[in-house]
Amino acid sequence: MWVGALLVFLCAASVRAESDIELLNATLVAKFHFAEVARDGQMVGAYQVSFRNNGDTPVRTISLLLNPGLQFDKVVGPGGKTLKLTSRVTPVTGMRPLELNVAELTLPKSLRKGESRLEIVVHYRGYLEDLSVTFPGLEDIKETLSPDFTMIRSGSFGYPVFSAPEQNAIIKAWDHKPFYQVAFLDIPGTNTIVGNLDVARKTTNGEITTFEMKSERPTGLMTLAIGPYQIQQQRFVTTATLGQPIDLIAGIAGDIEKRATQLQSTIGGRTVRKALKVVELPDGFAAPYERGLLFVQPNREDPFPRIPHLGDRSRAAVVMGTAFGLWQINPTNEFEHWASGLDGALFALLWVEPSSLSAMVNKEFPNWQAYFSGNPEVAESALVEFPSMQEDFMMSRASILAFLALHELLGSDDFFALVRGLRAELSVGYADMQSVADYLDQNIENKKARKFAKNWFQKGRIGKDMAKAESFEELVALYR
Repeated sequence: MWVGALLVFLCAASVRAESDIELLNATLVAKFHFAEVARDGQMVGAYQVSFRNNGDTPVRTISLLLNPGLQFDKVVGPGGKTLKLTSRVTPVTGMRPLELNVAELTLPKSLRKGESRLEIVVHYRGYLEDLSVTFPGLEDIKETLSPDFTMIRSGSFGYPVFSAPEQNAIIKAWDHKPFYQVAFLDIPGTNTIVGNLDVARKTTNGEITTFEMKSERPTGLMTLAIGPYQIQQQRFVTTATLGQPIDLIAGIAGDIEKRATQLQSTIGGRTVRKALKVVELPDGFAAPYERGLLFVQPNREDPFPRIPHLGDRSRAAVVMGTAFGLWQINPTNEFEHWASGLDGALFALLWVEPSSLSAMVNKEFPNWQAYFSGNPEVAESALVEFPSMQEDFMMSRASILAFLALHELLGSDDFFALVRGLRAELSVGYADMQSVADYLDQNIENKKARKFAKNWFQKGRIGKDMAKAESFEELVALYR
């Protein structure tokens, strides 16, 4: 049940899903009119976004995608200048018969790599067309501007998505790395909003409520559910249900509270201060997984979203994966991040049965040996040197193995005491692998364990140790 969850840390392939255009921050200002008939529902929006070019090729034109029921009005650039814009509803390559409103925007000048950011405001209006009937992969993207329930998200193209009208480009755009986002939404009636942005403030003027939504930290593309939600708050979890309380959601919230309490006592304070949200979705809708946000469909046999890298979607696996997200130091699983190995090792130690974990590590051990024997320069390098060698993925895997070995050498009590201190010292502010190496050298009292940490993190002994051992147990035994 745990294999899929651990593969991201132990044997996944490095996949970069970022376009050359990097979004830095965005603000959506929108007014809604809901209606039972899709075309009668209307919205007016302005999407202010700043971005830069991370690619080697200068960019002069960019593509923006909207729901086919929405129309581009204009795009305003620096100095209030209206930019050149052409748009039309056209089929999406690789996703036919899906059609989207595709705009080609000409920038004021070519945007080169490393240049300062550019800010634009995209003005648009119209209705949301149900996309579930046009493409087999979007069966659950059925939102319209309904008074009962709707969603504003990238999957329905309810706001501009920076992407070419091609399937692979859209998938990359949906997986854009987290950035800061704000929304000011005028909602008629008594509905409320839950999503990966938090309600910072709401004001009511007659029949219209304005919700000011903000991301506490960089987050994935905006996903906001609008409906008659009933909100209940606990210590670690906030539940949002549509109407009557639901046993499944209450049970999941209780399970997460228990798991979160255990994590708090075992590895220290969480990295995300806000509560995790468990949100009901009505039948027929689905939403992407978001860190800190778990959508649940109570009436489905399989009620959970497809959490990336979590092969097992049992309730226990989803609860652990969701709860652990609040404690991850490296939430976006960037391999070059100093904490990628620590997060991976902790997830394994706290979730996988010890005997199963040993079997998993030993299964991968020959692959790691083969890599180091075939890459002598890497094998002779310390973990602190890996980032400069552009060996980010192997650094992550070797770091995981190092922390798992330290657990075996120190024992659980001393290891988790070390981890609590390391997380408290390094998880806030700047840190790198050298900071980790220095902390381990200064705070490990066991001489053999300290020697292991120094050999792997600072002296470049990884390859030599891997060559001597035929299994994880034998690797640990080298330092007993």
